[in-house]
This record gives sequence, structure tokens and C-alpha cells, in this order.
Amino acid sequence: MIFPLLSDEPSTTDLLSFDAIASTVVDAIFDDALDPVALGISGSWGSGKTTVLELVKSQIKARAAGSENGQVLVVPVDPWRFDPLVGPKESLISAVLTALEGEIKPESDPKGRALAMVKKLAKKVNWSKAIQMAASTAITLQLPSLEDLPELINDSGDGDDDSEGEPRGMDQFREEFEELLDSPGLRHISRVVVLVDDLDRCLPTTVVQTLEAVRLFLSAKRMSFVIAADENRVAEAIRHHLKLDAQVADDEESIAELYLHKIVQTTVPLPALSRVDTQAYLFLLLCRASVDDVQFGDLVSQCTHLRHTEGSLDGLEVPAEVDLDEPLAIAARLTPILYEKHKGNPRRIKRFLNDLNVRHSVASRRGISLEPAATAKLMVLEKLLKAEFEQVLEWLSENKLRDQLDAVHATANQGTPMSASDEAADGDGVPEGPVFSDELIRWAKLPPTLDASKVSAYLYGCILHPQADR
Repeated sequence: MIFPLLSDEPSTTDLLSFDAIASTVVDAIFDDALDPVALGISGSWGSGKTTVLELVKSQIKARAAGSENGQVLVVPVDPWRFDPLVGPKESLISAVLTALEGEIKPESDPKGRALAMVKKLAKKVNWSKAIQMAASTAITLQLPSLEDLPELINDSGDGDDDSEGEPRGMDQFREEFEELLDSPGLRHISRVVVLVDDLDRCLPTTVVQTLEAVRLFLSAKRMSFVIAADENRVAEAIRHHLKLDAQVADDEESIAELYLHKIVQTTVPLPALSRVDTQAYLFLLLCRASVDDVQFGDLVSQCTHLRHTEGSLDGLEVPAEVDLDEPLAIAARLTPILYEKHKGNPRRIKRFLNDLNVRHSVASRRGISLEPAATAKLMVLEKLLKAEFEQVLEWLSENKLRDQLDAVHATANQGTPMSASDEAADGDGVPEGPVFSDELIRWAKLPPTLDASKVSAYLYGCILHPQADR
């Protein structure tokens, strides 16, 4: 059985049982007492933050469809992908204005008040920056239109004849933006929800300027922000950008954290996957290609229920017409060590499975007949047990692979030669057989028992460079 490569894109199906987290976020968005609001979803890289944002988007759409309060406009933004030639603050403002412009209903606003307000906001453009951008990219020497370039807020004013003497800059922008939301052409929009992803991947300047744009919009009713980022990394970026002292008392928040929490009212932490979560996630990824959509949906529902109620997958009922014994077995075997080494991180687990697929595919195409379980066992050694893997390569180079593999499997399965910890505990001389690390013995206990000739072919055919000198 060969498992397909897995996309790194967020799943549209909740394989991580994060629906409760998404529901909590959506409840806050629809709470009028919290309007406007900025919420954080915090977790390490690869913990599933983008998946939660997708769940939030889906739940907003479902809840708004059954509401009479009006349409909810969701605006996804990714500061990591912002054009480096345009300021992050201006890029985020542009994304919101462009989304609102696309929602204007001319029939509700025959006088075109909403569109005029968008254009008025667009006039607050720093044309010198726009010209500099055009020149540096050698695209055009013409001034960019609203559709071509983000609106760049000009704090010094735009010189309109009909508003001469009025205050300019961000305060004026806030007032005019609130008027835009209340205009007839946009009154059907009950809320604007901006989903900010990958902020923790950005440079410190981008982090701070994006947060400043969020703060700008939080003065307007009906605006909500959900920021998915590792809170510690964001706070560190703020500290670096503002050149703040890193020293802080244990029971106090740093200035960078205070800055962040002034904008983001509360943060929902993403939990790491538990052991049973890891097993369920592994199984669902491995079995996806073998079942249809209905069967897969049922398996997802069962896994969610069992890990919440039973704490194990022992009661899982698989479709009778599909053989899922191998995915179940591989998931059960890999769970303990992947849970320990990858700390319940979904992306790292998925990457391990993709590496497994690549190794198994290369081996098969080179005529190396290994069961997927055997390839998985070798992958654990290569990717997670670096020192032990180097030892096996050393056995290979010294022509001792067969004898040593047989010995370590004997130790693991029968307890014959001593482990390194046994020897240390004994202290009365040298053991009769080979001495292996506890990690290597633990690895050897994973089924199946490996054939040395196939391991040698795998290492030479899939791992080692032809000129490698080991």
C-alpha cells in the first residue's frame, strides 16, 4: 500500500477536533457587547492555526446564513505575502477597502454615496510613495489607480478644496471609514471580519505596522479581527522593532506584551495534540485515499467522538468493504514516538508522512521490496533518532549490519544482550553481548523485524550518496 503525498494547505475537514476553538472565536465575533473586537489564536508553527481560521470562516458563513441581521464580510489577509514595496499598514487597509468596494449595492445607493466615500478615502494617497514604487519596479510612470495599488494613507492631508482646513491623517480616516460602513450601499453588511494569518512569520516592522492598521480599524463598530500567530513570536517582534529591554520580572508582562494585549483583547491558545489525537490524526491521513467522502466523513466523526469520550480508538468501526488494517496498524505503531518527538505538532506529523511516502516510493521504483511498515520503521530511525541512525550507517560501512541488526532485534524481543542502561546499573564488568542504547532497543521493538539485506539496499538506494564515504 502506497500512501499519497499530503498537501500542506489547511484541510477543509476538521481532522484535529478544533471545532470547539473555532466556535468560541465565532461566538465572540457575534457578541454585540464586544463590538469591535480583536482576538488572537496562538500556537507554534504548524500547530493548526490556519486550519482554525478556515473553520472560523465556515462557521461565520453558516451562522450568518441563518441570521436576519445582515451579511458578514470575511476578509482574509496574509501579511507574510504583502508586497514588500508597499507598507504593511497600507496593504491591510487596501485589502479591507477593496473588499468593501466589491460589496457596494448600487440599487441601495442610487446617489453613489458609498462609492464616493471609497474614492474619498482613496484620495488620501501618498503619491510620492506610489511614484517611487512604480519607478522602482519599472512597471509604469503613470499614477496608479485604486484598483492597481493599495491606498496609502497620507498623514499630511490631500488638499481637497471642499475640505480645506479639516483635520487630516488617521483620525480623519477613522471618521470617514465609519461613515462608509453606515452608507446606504453597505448597510447590508452587518460585520466585517478580517482574518490575519502568518503574522508570526513576518519581519518586526511588518508585525508592528500590521497591528497599527488593526488598531486603526478597531475604532469602528462592526469591525472584528482574528489574528492567528504565535503570541510569543509576535511579542518578540514588537520588542525588537521598538528596541525594548528584554528583561522583565517573572510576574509582570513585558512592554511588548502590553502593547500587543492593548490591541488583541484575548487570545485562544491552540493545544498540542494528545496521544490519542495524534493516533487519530495519523490514521485519518493514512486512510483518506482508501475511502470515499461519505466513509471518510463517518471515520472523522467517529474519531472525534472516541477521543472525546473514550480516550482511545479501540471502538472505531471501519467500513467492512475497505481494508484499513494497515493504516490502523501503522498509526498505532508510530503514535508513541511521533507524539514524543514531534510534541503533537500536526505539520511535523504530516511532513513525516510525506517523507515516508517519498522514501517508500523511491525504494519501490528501485526494486527494493519493503512493506510500508518497514519503511516507516526505517524513517523513524532516520528522522527521529539521529545518533542511532549514524550508528546503523557505521555498521553498514564496517560490514557489520546483519550481525548487529540481528543482535539489537534479539535484545528488543528477547532481552538477551544488555542495554547501555543495564550495563550502567550493573557496574560489574562488561556484558557478554553487544551493548545498545535504550533508544535503539525501543526502535527495534517496533514491528516488523527488518531484513538486513533489504535495509542495506534501502540505505544505499534511498539515503546514501553514491560517493558517500562512511
